[in-house]
Amino acid sequence: MERPAAPACRLDRKEHLQLDIRTLIINLLLFALVFAIGIFLLQRSQPRLRALRWWSGAIIAAGAGFLLLSLRSSIPDLLSVVVANDLMLLALCLFLEGVVVFRRLPRGYVWRISAPLIAILTLLLLYFTYAEASVAARIVAVSLTNAVPVTLAAWLLIRDIPRPMRFSHYFTAAGFIQFAVVSVGRIAHTLISPPADLMTAGPMQAAIFLSIFFLLVVSSFGCVWMVSAYLAEELEQQARTDPLTGVLNRLALDETLARELSRARRGKHALSLLMFDLDHFKALNDRLGHQAGDMALRSVAAATQQQLRATDLLARYGGEEFVVVLPDTDKAHAIETAQRLRKRVGALGIDRGDGVSLTASYGVSTFPEDGDDQDSLVGRADATMYAAKQAGRNCVSASVAP
Repeated sequence: MERPAAPACRLDRKEHLQLDIRTLIINLLLFALVFAIGIFLLQRSQPRLRALRWWSGAIIAAGAGFLLLSLRSSIPDLLSVVVANDLMLLALCLFLEGVVVFRRLPRGYVWRISAPLIAILTLLLLYFTYAEASVAARIVAVSLTNAVPVTLAAWLLIRDIPRPMRFSHYFTAAGFIQFAVVSVGRIAHTLISPPADLMTAGPMQAAIFLSIFFLLVVSSFGCVWMVSAYLAEELEQQARTDPLTGVLNRLALDETLARELSRARRGKHALSLLMFDLDHFKALNDRLGHQAGDMALRSVAAATQQQLRATDLLARYGGEEFVVVLPDTDKAHAIETAQRLRKRVGALGIDRGDGVSLTASYGVSTFPEDGDDQDSLVGRADATMYAAKQAGRNCVSASVAP
């Protein structure tokens, strides 16, 4: 008895499940075009973010490579094999350079890696296309060279990232990690089962193009997300920073002092506050002008910051008044710090316009003996600072609890 023929609908479904690589490449080309335009327009709105230029160039290079690949058998192999794969490797190198620029890492080493990689891939593709034709060898060469910039980009995207920006970087790195993993699988599969032709190379080769598609989507969206996170962090920093001196502003001081006081209460340790005011600063402005006064404020802030520990905090309280928060510091050590800062300001030799160097007066208050909340500590430091001024200026006055 003859077996009944398989239903035509079953065959149709099987055919529909086959992924045509040429169709995948064309889809990649269209998506690359859209993303390249989007990244380019974003760069036009944020011209100082030069990394966007590299990322836009990376997507354009990838799109050109996809275009040449889609024309396989219609154009010379030199273009559809050698140049196409070189362009896709170049795209990965450009994205890597964009990561380096975005993260403000040392420039130059990327191209010392990328240029030899592209040269090596070109020679291998020429050899395995014209001297000893081998699709499997070309696939291994492309996969190995592509893995280098992909792995480096993933590493740079996850290394030492500030907490507010981690999710955007990790998301983007995930796209590169998956591509690296699929590339390794592609090499293993090719060595075990060498394909005769790329366009009919089976599910594994289709998987690599799906992986490229995933990488394109994730990296493009990740670029936008990383830029947005960077701009949001920059905006927050600007909101917390005094624009003239670059130190914390009053808002940031309030937040920081509240946090440090809470920590001091929990740990039952001391915390000290220094408030200082530049002596006769108004006279300096009147004699030399506000530009000279601004320069003096910046110089004092910079010199003070250099004398502080990494855990200490400096903020501009208003006008020519500054506040220093000294965690884990008792009154005796706070007075020593204030004296050191006072001498440093005097040593700057900033002329007030009357032949006398600019000086500062300091007030000190300490938690818990001088107050257990922010208002009382700031108020006591302010009172002792004015006591220092009344005592002749250019000196330190410490709070004495009633």
